[in-house]
Amino acid sequence: MLRVFFAQLYLSVADFDFYSRVVWRPLSETLRFLLLLAALVSVFLTLLFAWRWFPEAEHFVAWAEENIPPFEIRDGRLETAVEQPFMASYERAGRVVSFVFDTTGAHPDPSGLREPVFLLAEERLFVRFEGRTDAYSWEDFGSLVFQPGDLADYADVLKLVFFPVGYSFFLIYTLAAKALTALILCPLAYSVGLVNGLRLGVANCFAIALHSLVPAIAIDLAVRMTTVTISYFDLIYLAVAALYTFLATQKTVVSD
Repeated sequence: MLRVFFAQLYLSVADFDFYSRVVWRPLSETLRFLLLLAALVSVFLTLLFAWRWFPEAEHFVAWAEENIPPFEIRDGRLETAVEQPFMASYERAGRVVSFVFDTTGAHPDPSGLREPVFLLAEERLFVRFEGRTDAYSWEDFGSLVFQPGDLADYADVLKLVFFPVGYSFFLIYTLAAKALTALILCPLAYSVGLVNGLRLGVANCFAIALHSLVPAIAIDLAVRMTTVTISYFDLIYLAVAALYTFLATQKTVVSD
């Protein structure tokens, strides 16, 4: 089954004659292709996320072990032995994130501090980013003892948890996003067929549109592997899928 699936991926990109066969397949086969496609894309996205962000997490953990002091949350209040106000700045790729410990009241809020910033005050945690400040009461965290040396162990656990949780998230998101995009392209396939004297059903249009997403998905994944940001890429993605849908439907009409 996987060999057939990968052959379908290739033909969806390289052979418009393939669409004249796909269009008449039962909806169940099209949905199976959607599931396999989403599963494959989700594997790629999960691994890509891990490859890109796990080293960043390890770098932060190593920095935090050296720069963040131990502290305890007890009875809704922050306690730490470090002299305050205390500030530590984490810099990575040109961005600086500040961590400020202050139970003295010298900084009642983070408005005067460089953003982004985490202000750990006596009774609240303040997070300020892009001009917005969110405050969280320490009472909501319960009793907590933080030792920087434990971060590496926490990070290892989170890495293990990430793969099943992250993959599940990407799978659900990809299934919904690709199905919705294919449905958006269905009127295009229907219109092209109707203009050329071929009335296609919803299942037929969906089959053409879904397979027409494969070239756009391949481009999307290739771009994600780089650090390049392309303006209006979502429109480019949709334009490629729409072009394939148009040409594939035209080929189907000619073949019939």
